[in-house]
Amino acid sequence: MTKTLDQAIDEIVAEIGRLESEIRDKKKTVNTLCAVAGRGAMFVLDAAETTLPTQFRPDQFYGQALATAVRTILEARKQQNLGAATVKEIFETLTGGGYQFNTKNDEVAIASLRNSLSKNTVTFHKLPNGRFGLPSWYPNAKPTKANAVASGASAVMEEEVEEEEEEEEEENTSTAEPAAEA
Repeated sequence: MTKTLDQAIDEIVAEIGRLESEIRDKKKTVNTLCAVAGRGAMFVLDAAETTLPTQFRPDQFYGQALATAVRTILEARKQQNLGAATVKEIFETLTGGGYQFNTKNDEVAIASLRNSLSKNTVTFHKLPNGRFGLPSWYPNAKPTKANAVASGASAVMEEEVEEEEEEEEEENTSTAEPAAEA
């Protein structure tokens, strides 16, 4: 049976995780024996570390919407405690994961990605250092100008829709009255 390179990598990463868990258990055992012998602990055990692959499948983002793919990348970064990402990091992860930009070259694709992320303030939050994260990570962050404009625009649109609905209601009642009399 022939294994692909990706399968081999996945198996090795899984093995590393298992070995790290075994080593952690052995360190705990040594610390327990030291305590029984009246000695101090030999190992400092922080929270259990898990090995998470930092790469995505080569077809992970193929055919996905840009916002969905970027959100997936950012959520994975958060899980790995990497936090917000630069446009270049997001671009490299997207293209490595099979996402295809319909642009002439990478420079245009990166500029297009930057614009998309900057304009989509509901889904993405741009930090002062230029990195992008998810708004839920920054609950105390002040809304950006784009967010405020979007909120104002949506409020104006809601008012216009309500006015149109009221006008339609009036039209419907005025046309329904003569029919009711007949």
